[in-house]
Amino acid sequence: MPNFLVMAAMKGRFVSEQGNLYDNFQMLGYVEEATPFDAVAAFFDRPKFPIVWGDVEYMWAERLADDPANAHHGDYERVYIASLRERWEGGSRN
Repeated sequence: MPNFLVMAAMKGRFVSEQGNLYDNFQMLGYVEEATPFDAVAAFFDRPKFPIVWGDVEYMWAERLADDPANAHHGDYERVYIASLRERWEGGSRN
């Protein structure tokens, strides 16, 4: 059973029908992993759908349970795409 919800802050802004600007956050999916970073890395390594990673500013994971570390909306534990790619370039998957 998944224990994390993976979210992304997308580059660009969302414009409402009334012309208001909002930050553009997307829910990417559910993942079962040990830590928030592991959840983000697992989604990056095995995305559930095609995604252009250049459109993503950063990602984070929220635990699907009552947890005081939740609801920071990426203020903590931001995982940038460059750091995920560096794992592969450095020869390590972890």
